[in-house]
Amino acid sequence: MSNRDIFSKHLPNVKLATRFDAEGNEIQVERREDEEQNAKQQEIFDILVAAGYFRARIKGLSAFDKIVGGMTWCIEVCEYDVNVDLLFHENLTIGQKIALTEKIVSVLPKMKCPYQIEPHQIQGLDFINIFPVIQWLVKRSVENRAERAEKLKAFAIGEFHNDFQFKTDKETVEKNRNILENIKRVQEIYSPRRQYKRKEPGNEDEKTRVRITLLEYGNKGAISTSSVKNASLKSEDSSASGDFDEDLVEREIDVDQLLKNLYVANEEDTPTQLILSEKEKSALQKHYSDLKSEMEIDTKELSEQGKVKALQATKAALEKKLQKVKLENSEFEEELNKHKKRLEEQKAVEMTIREEIAEFEKRESKVDKKILENIQNLVKKNEELKQEEVKYKENCRQELLRLQQEIKDSDEITPENGIVESKELLEKEKEHLHSLRLQLAKKNRGILSIQRQLDNIPDRTELAQYQRRFLELYNQVSAKHRETKQFYTLYNTLDDTKLYLEKELSLLNSIYENYNEGMTNPHSRDQFIKQFEAIVDGVKQTKIKVQTKCDEEKAKRDNLNAQLMSLIEQQRKYAAAVKQLTKECQRNESLLLHLKSIQ
Repeated sequence: MSNRDIFSKHLPNVKLATRFDAEGNEIQVERREDEEQNAKQQEIFDILVAAGYFRARIKGLSAFDKIVGGMTWCIEVCEYDVNVDLLFHENLTIGQKIALTEKIVSVLPKMKCPYQIEPHQIQGLDFINIFPVIQWLVKRSVENRAERAEKLKAFAIGEFHNDFQFKTDKETVEKNRNILENIKRVQEIYSPRRQYKRKEPGNEDEKTRVRITLLEYGNKGAISTSSVKNASLKSEDSSASGDFDEDLVEREIDVDQLLKNLYVANEEDTPTQLILSEKEKSALQKHYSDLKSEMEIDTKELSEQGKVKALQATKAALEKKLQKVKLENSEFEEELNKHKKRLEEQKAVEMTIREEIAEFEKRESKVDKKILENIQNLVKKNEELKQEEVKYKENCRQELLRLQQEIKDSDEITPENGIVESKELLEKEKEHLHSLRLQLAKKNRGILSIQRQLDNIPDRTELAQYQRRFLELYNQVSAKHRETKQFYTLYNTLDDTKLYLEKELSLLNSIYENYNEGMTNPHSRDQFIKQFEAIVDGVKQTKIKVQTKCDEEKAKRDNLNAQLMSLIEQQRKYAAAVKQLTKECQRNESLLLHLKSIQ
């Protein structure tokens, strides 16, 4: 299989990009772009800007810096650490870019990212594979920020309530405080106090000891209430009324007998505690009824406030639900409008199809009836052949099943005379199978060789990636070459400076050494002055030569700049012509498609 000439076709997605050559000058190179990649790139930048990473809107930054910066920002918002350098460096090498992306990729499994990505995909700007990762990171960062905002809001509300309160809350707190004070006062008034003590411990049973302990604290009614409850259960029967009175009398006698075994615990305090006048009892009952009425009023007010708050909360929930229903209603209306538009489009398509059908019917009426009948007969014959093919396949399948069943039956009951024939048939079938396997292996080898030849031919994406890598390597080599040339130029300049300084030093030394000898007599002085003038003339000649060389280099530079400007102008015209050609090609393709659709 011959190799295809992949560069012979015109590529409409070829654009020009600015690069630097070995000398540091800007040049224009071809750059292939993919529409899907560009769409994903723009979606990624829009998502990052919508999430709050506004650095993605800076046009001066490269796509790699925007992608890496956005991923790092999202990871830090999610409260994960990334081991990257805080200082910003432009024009990183391939190794530095891959090392940077490896640090970012190593954090993604810790965040339980469901998508996998490799460092070379980020470095190579594979936006199709980068997009789901960026989308997941942005979603996670937004959720994390919302959760953090809720926590901070709750903390702020708590801190506010620690120092400040609303008027309604103050009234509620004051009422609760008054209620608690009244309850504590009532509990202190009616708290149990020991009024009696036993004289000598006896051998009473447990029930009697409990009754004596209750009597020590002045609780005479506890026993009687229990007896009343028991008696009330008995009083349901009308015949037990006499027993109830007798039981009460026995209880009172029993209490009097138990009080004989007790003495007063504190004679000074007990009279005031035990014996109360009718006025004091009525005052206590009135105070208790007042407290009870106040508590009932407070509880009613609290319940009313609770109902008001509940109604307010219900109102807020209903308002939120109403807003949600309104939003859903607007969404449904938008969807309804979309469906209406689609319905109109479908109706328009239906009308066009009906017009085409009518046109075809007109054409059919104009076509020769013999040809039409011939075509209809051929179509019917084709359908009949398809049905016959299906029937034939079904018959073959049934015949195969029948033959397989016969083979099974023959295997079960095989006469001895047919064993030899079956073995010969088996050998023939094995040989036939072996030959078929050899043919299959030969075909597989041919297929594999063709696949290897196809794999050796790179596709457009691989070529674009190779071109990108070669351009990066070329830029790196050109930068290194430019730096080396600058070092060579600096070395030559310093060497020339050193040479001139050495000459100057030697001249000064010779002048200094011959000055005293030359000034001894007039003849030697005139000779010394002539030599000095000759040296000055030589220096001037050297200066003139250097100046001439400098002027020549400047003239060369001006000529090269003029050539560069003319080449740039030609390149601009070429780019405009290529752009116009691509537009015309696209227009030609659209016209051809329109022509085909009309035909």
